[in-house]
Amino acid sequence: MAAEKIAILVDSCSDVPSDVLHAADMALAPMNVIFRDRVYEDRITITPAEFYRRQALEPASTASPTGKRIIEALDQIQASGYTHVIAISISAKLSGTYQEMKLLAEDSPLTVHVINTRSVGIGSGFAAIYAAQLRDQGLTFDQIVAEVERVTAQTKVFFYVPSLKYLQAGGRIGRVAGMAGTLLNVKPIISCDDQGVYYPIAKVRGEKKTLKKLMDLVAQAIGTATKVNIAVVDGVNPTLREEMLQRLKAAYPQVLQWYAGDVSPALGVHTGPGLIGIGVQVLD
Repeated sequence: MAAEKIAILVDSCSDVPSDVLHAADMALAPMNVIFRDRVYEDRITITPAEFYRRQALEPASTASPTGKRIIEALDQIQASGYTHVIAISISAKLSGTYQEMKLLAEDSPLTVHVINTRSVGIGSGFAAIYAAQLRDQGLTFDQIVAEVERVTAQTKVFFYVPSLKYLQAGGRIGRVAGMAGTLLNVKPIISCDDQGVYYPIAKVRGEKKTLKKLMDLVAQAIGTATKVNIAVVDGVNPTLREEMLQRLKAAYPQVLQWYAGDVSPALGVHTGPGLIGIGVQVLD
């Protein structure tokens, strides 16, 4: 049997930090970000900074990567000599990307396994990063799939969203809908449940208490685990991202890998500027 050559395909909403994405030679399926005048490809024809600048002036919406883009990515992967693909998608409950990838993979000559991370942002991106690490360690395709599925089930993501305005407008709010407390300075922390649906894991008044609550949630997610990776991402809020990163590093010197990055425009459509996301990946 010929050696497996394994590629990793990831959607742009999984927020794999760009340096990690390039180093692991991952293929990117860009979400579409739609403004009045045109459709942009997430992270390809619009950067997070440009996106938030425009979002302040007019509303945006999103759409899954087009079938054409996914087919192009698979064709490119095949042309580069790969035989197998691990495709990473944000929660099937939040986007049609998972179904689309699964459907198109059936027609591909490549062996493709699509992972529904039941998460979003870096919570989903962690699966792609881990798959790349396991590939580099020489695991087989089947071993990588099994291990990434196992760890994905114990990966958590928490988003501090300064304003509920965008989640409400985007209709992606799921069980966050009943939170009318925006006037009272209530800051929600949103996570994904076991099914991959957004829900408010905490509601805190004021930013200072919210950041403390984020630290508590990270502590709960880590529990007694000894092998942990942590990522902190932001939507044009680099100062707060850095502050959270330093607080977490001081609290968890045992963390194996730290990651920092920005939140994709496609996610920013639903969360607005200012958010901070923390991903906790438990390996043991």
